Amino acid sequence: MTHLSVVIPVYNESSLIAELTRRVKQNTNLITEDFEIILVDDGSKDETWKLIVKESIEEKRIKGIKFSRNFGHHYAITAGLHSASGDWVVVMDGDLQDRPEVIPDLYKKAISGYDVVFVSRQNRPEKLYYRIAQRIFYFMLNSFSGLHFDPKQANFSILNNKVVKAFMSFPENSRFFGSTVKWLGFNRGEIFADHGQRFSGRPSYTFKKRIKLATDIIISFSERPSRILISLGLFSAMFSTACTIYYILTLLFGSDTYATVEIFQILTLYTFSICLTLLGFQGIYIREIGKEVKKRPLYIIDEIV
Repeated sequence: MTHLSVVIPVYNESSLIAELTRRVKQNTNLITEDFEIILVDDGSKDETWKLIVKESIEEKRIKGIKFSRNFGHHYAITAGLHSASGDWVVVMDGDLQDRPEVIPDLYKKAISGYDVVFVSRQNRPEKLYYRIAQRIFYFMLNSFSGLHFDPKQANFSILNNKVVKAFMSFPENSRFFGSTVKWLGFNRGEIFADHGQRFSGRPSYTFKKRIKLATDIIISFSERPSRILISLGLFSAMFSTACTIYYILTLLFGSDTYATVEIFQILTLYTFSICLTLLGFQGIYIREIGKEVKKRPLYIIDEIV
């Protein structure tokens, strides 16, 4: 076993691999010389893998894992954790917004008595519209999942070996690093650090991918959507019943029959929309069940250096 492993998923990051490895080595050397850096190439289309191979030839403590295709950010983290042999494992993103200079602070906090330590990002350089969209995203995620996700915390963290082993025992197909680690429990701490700027290139984590990730988290870790829809269905039934009684009385004792027919049409459309929503969520849950029953591998490795 090594003392410290650093797991870094990368996707189309050929422009920063050299700078990334240089800064990670520089800062892990401040802790120990007994370390390994695990770069997981999540199916990049550029020269990322060639540069990882080059770095691993020049530095024996660098390990590269290449996926056969793009499986996703959190699957790449999972592959890195499966390969890590360290007493302590740092997980960080590869765009240098997670600054390697924070690694010694993470380690110092962890050895003071914590099993898991996350970085809470300060002074983020994103534009105003991005921060607003992010607040809305996390508000919806927390509301529908019933879990608490701090928008200041992402993947940048350090775990001790027992937490990594517990994480590896998870058989689920749906993967989200942060929620899984929080579900595991253990003694958790945090540190505050400035958020770095992207070294080069463009972010690959699109809004569409965020929505898919949020859906996976909600379906995998919470029953709240089902409970909300059941409550909505019961409310719709009671509301429709009350309206039916009211308009039957209107038909018997009133004269505005045309308005009554229109209201019944509206109620029918309303009930129909509720049924479609329920069926849609039911389909999502059935799809997730199907994924788990198939027991396909989480990822396929093409090459290791």
